[in-house]
Amino acid sequence: MLLRTRILLFLFLFALVPLLMAVVINLPLVLERVDNFYRQNYLHDLRQDFRDLDQHLASRNANVRLLSRLPEPSLLSAGKPSQARVDIERARYTEWVNRILRDETDITEIRFLDQNAHEHFWLKRDAQTQAWYAPPEPLPALPEKQLQAIRSGELKDVAYTPLRVAPGTGAGDRILTLQLMAPISFNGDYRGAAVITIDISSLVRRDLETLWVLDDGSYLNMTQGPSRSGSAFTQYPGLQQLFERHEPALWENGDQRVIWVPMFVTESGRPLWVGRRADITQLIEFRTELVHRVLAIVFGLIVLLLIVARIMAKRAETIGSELLQGIHDTLETNRAVHFRWTDTQELEQLSADLTSLSQRHAIQSKRLREHTRELEQSNRYKSEFLANVSHELRTPLNSILLLSKMLATNEEDLTEQQREKACVIHKASNDLKALIDNILDLSKIEARQLDVHCEDIDLPTLLEDLRELMQPQYEQKNVQLVVEMSSDAPRVIRSDPDKIRQILKNFIANALKFTDAGEVRVTASEAGPPYEIELAVRDTGIGIPKDKQAHIFDAFKQADGSTSRRYGGTGLGLTISRQLAHLLKGDIRLSSESGKGATFSLLLPATCDREQAHLPEPAPIDAPEAEATEESVGAAEAGLELGGLQVMLLEADVRTQLRLSQLFQRWNTGVLLACDTDEAVETLDEVNALDILVFEPQILGENPCDTINRLLSGRFSGVLLIGLDGGVEFSCDALPAIHWLPRPVDADRLRRMLTEWKSQRGSE
Repeated sequence: MLLRTRILLFLFLFALVPLLMAVVINLPLVLERVDNFYRQNYLHDLRQDFRDLDQHLASRNANVRLLSRLPEPSLLSAGKPSQARVDIERARYTEWVNRILRDETDITEIRFLDQNAHEHFWLKRDAQTQAWYAPPEPLPALPEKQLQAIRSGELKDVAYTPLRVAPGTGAGDRILTLQLMAPISFNGDYRGAAVITIDISSLVRRDLETLWVLDDGSYLNMTQGPSRSGSAFTQYPGLQQLFERHEPALWENGDQRVIWVPMFVTESGRPLWVGRRADITQLIEFRTELVHRVLAIVFGLIVLLLIVARIMAKRAETIGSELLQGIHDTLETNRAVHFRWTDTQELEQLSADLTSLSQRHAIQSKRLREHTRELEQSNRYKSEFLANVSHELRTPLNSILLLSKMLATNEEDLTEQQREKACVIHKASNDLKALIDNILDLSKIEARQLDVHCEDIDLPTLLEDLRELMQPQYEQKNVQLVVEMSSDAPRVIRSDPDKIRQILKNFIANALKFTDAGEVRVTASEAGPPYEIELAVRDTGIGIPKDKQAHIFDAFKQADGSTSRRYGGTGLGLTISRQLAHLLKGDIRLSSESGKGATFSLLLPATCDREQAHLPEPAPIDAPEAEATEESVGAAEAGLELGGLQVMLLEADVRTQLRLSQLFQRWNTGVLLACDTDEAVETLDEVNALDILVFEPQILGENPCDTINRLLSGRFSGVLLIGLDGGVEFSCDALPAIHWLPRPVDADRLRRMLTEWKSQRGSE
């Protein structure tokens, strides 16, 4: 998967997941709140429909209060009044009630009871004429609970009795009556109660869509109203459980909704329920529209997120590609790369830092290439010098060896003491010859002058020859030398026998040198990939500490400085052995502990390729220019005379100092040398004139212009400034123009620059 695709998916999901979570969490809550709002709205509307009942009951409350003040105290006294008195008062009250309660047709009965709950007189409304009259027979008795409340004197204010549901005149018809009681008192003395009966059946008949259901599920059917049969519990499954809560509830079944409210409490103590169907069409439309709009907003945000994520991913990929390409160019081509990112302040700072880092890397790489080339050239000169010197030393050394041996064996002309001195000379010459041979081998290896001669080698024969060669030395020291061939080891390999013999001889000689007792065992066995054979030399000598093992293969190094004094040796044997092993495409491994001996193993492949065995000549490292040849230098020297002028060379590189000082000296100038600014200041303080300043810009520090001013210090004017380009060029306003020369300095170009400057100076 592409990086841009991964970034795009990450940014998209990073923004999309919170959005979807917000929708999933909040949308159901919003829909539930909307549904609750509609439910409460329907309940409110249903309550509003019955608000007139509350107002009507409040009006009847005032009526019963008024009636409670009408009777005279004598009518409700403990003694029973005369019938004539009662008839007169009844006629008078009947006329008065017909006058003030003519329009309150829902009031059907009026009773006056004394404090013992005895009815003294009563009135009733005629169903046909709606007029009040006093029937001769008593009205139906009140429930015992009401009578007991009147007798106990607990009636302090208007009280409502439970709703009475009585059979009507038709089949299944019901009459709903409600009674209000108000206390009668005179001067704070309780005398009885006035009771009115209200018929609320008209309320049920008014709204034909309203459902009136008793607590047992049966319907209330009224005269002139719709007749409903069956049980509401059957028609509305689950309604019985809702009624048991005794609180407003919403019954739902699919798209059907009915709101139920416990409106009245009946004489049985159970509520009378009022139900009304709720039209949820608008709610469904609103919810659908809300969901559609939310989905449309979410889809729009997703598209917007996708576009933004795509833009950001593309920009991130562009920056990443430029960064990777810039790093690749910086590391592979060693050229300075300029990053140009200006989106934000952070990116701008990052691009500036990366550009500066790339430029510094290019400068350092250029210097490193030049330094590496010089080191390789210097190393080649050293190796050639050592090889030549070693060859030159061999001729007189061979003469010394021959003559010292002849003197040591001359028993006729020399005394015993003289022959011993000749033996010492012969032994010392042998040691010197071994050292020269090692140095010669090492110089040949470093100068790539050592070839590999591949041929078939019989390993048992080679090891036996080595044993016979070294056996006299082992017998002299009384140490046993053992040679073993493992059964799995190959008998014949293809390699260079001389180099293998030299490596093993170094191992065996070292083992003897550091082993005073015991044995040295030479073994040949099969090796693991990528090698085929392992030739190991194991001794029982002093061993090598763990912290010293990493250094013994370095030239002129031993495990301890004292070993060279006690055991002798120069420390070149193992270095040469490792170089030879690498030349044979093999390796050398060491296993040792201090005081427990050491094991040196030579690992070799089974075959030998002569072409691959040559150590390759290192390729030139992108040298920017070739050094000037002697002919070009000679041509540059001709035709230029700078006699009497003074030149300061501010340069840290010795080779550049040597070459430029020779040029200027041949042009008859005085040359001053300095490796840093402090040395330059001290040198210039001792002279009175300066005509040319050649400097390396890196030596001048962070403020090169200030450094040059400090060097000139106002004492030297008309000085020619020549900068050796190290990848950094600059100019100074208060100083003469700086002439820049690339490295390595071209002598001919320098001559032309100085000729032109001399001509201008002469004309001035």
